[in-house]
Amino acid sequence: MKTLFLPVLLAVAATAPLPAVAGELVLKNGDKVAFLGDSITDLGWSRPHGYVRLVEAGLAANGVTITPIPAGVSGNTSTNMLARLKRDVLDKKPDWVTISCGMNDVVPVKGVPLDQFRTNMADMVGQCRSDGIKVILFTTTTGRQHLDEYSGALRDLAKASNCPLVDLHPVFTEAGKHTAPLHPLTYDGVHMNAEGNLLLASTILRDLGCDDVQLAKARERWLDMPDAGQVEGQVVVKSRRTFFVAKCGLTLRQRERLISLAQSAGKTSLTQWANELLESIVKRNVKPEGTYDSVDALFDPQVRAQLQPVWQKEFEQEVRKAADGTASVPPPTTRSAS
Repeated sequence: MKTLFLPVLLAVAATAPLPAVAGELVLKNGDKVAFLGDSITDLGWSRPHGYVRLVEAGLAANGVTITPIPAGVSGNTSTNMLARLKRDVLDKKPDWVTISCGMNDVVPVKGVPLDQFRTNMADMVGQCRSDGIKVILFTTTTGRQHLDEYSGALRDLAKASNCPLVDLHPVFTEAGKHTAPLHPLTYDGVHMNAEGNLLLASTILRDLGCDDVQLAKARERWLDMPDAGQVEGQVVVKSRRTFFVAKCGLTLRQRERLISLAQSAGKTSLTQWANELLESIVKRNVKPEGTYDSVDALFDPQVRAQLQPVWQKEFEQEVRKAADGTASVPPPTTRSAS
C-alpha cells in the first residue's frame, strides 16, 4: 500500500496564508539567518532531518544560499532567550532572525506568565530591530495547553510590529487531525519527528514566499537528503525507568517505504514497528534463547557496553533491508519489557 504522508502534510501546509507575492522569497541569496528557539529549534539544526536543515536545503534547491546561525537551546523560555539574545544573535550580526518561542513558557511553575511573555517577545523584537536585524516570528506547534493564547500574543506582536509571521499553530492543529496515528508529527508529543520537521519546513518556506513550483523543488531535494529519514527504536524497561536505543539514518524515500510496511503489518505507527524490531533484537540475548536471565541483566555496565554496538548494527541491518525491499517479513510482536 502506497503511503501518502508527504502529500497529506504538504497539502495541510498549503492552507497557510501566503505572502503578497507568491514566488518572491523574503530571504535572499547570501543572507545570514539566526534561528533562535528552544529544543525544537536546537534539534532542528542538530539532527539531519531537522527543520532548520530542511529550510536551508529547500532554499538552496531554489537558488537561495543562506548562512544559518543555530541558536536553539533546550528548555528555553522567552526569559532565557531574552537573556542570551545579545550573545547568540545580536553579536553574530545576522540579516534576519527567526524566533520560535512559547512551548516552554506555557509549562506550569517553570513557565512565563502571558503578560511577561508579551513583554519579553516585544523586547527581543525591539533589540533586534535596533541593531538592524529583521525579525520573523513563529507561532507554536502543538502538544501543550494554553498554546492558543501564546500563539495569539505572537500574532498580535507580528501585526503591531509589522514582522513576517509563520503561523504554525493552526497548521499543526489541523495536521494532527489527518496524520495520527500512523503518521504522528512528534516522537513524544512535543519534539518533531521526520514528518513534523517536513511540515515545519514546508510551512516556513510557503509563508516566506515559496510558490508550488518552488516547494516541489524543495520536496524533491528533501527526499534524498542523507539521514533525513532517521528511524529510532526504543526498548523501555519499566523497572529501570530507562531504555535501550538504536537508530538508523535513511532518506525520506526509504522512510516512506517503512511507513508502508508498518501500515501493511497492522502497526499503529512506524515507531511501534521500530520499537518491536529493537525489542526482538534485545530479547535474543535473554533466556531461553540467549545467555542472560532477564532484560534487567542487560543493564550491567560491562554487558551493555558489549551488546549495545551489536544491537545497533543488527537494528541498522534489519531497517535497511526492510527499507530497500529486501526483507518483507515484519518484526515479531513482542511483549513489553518490564
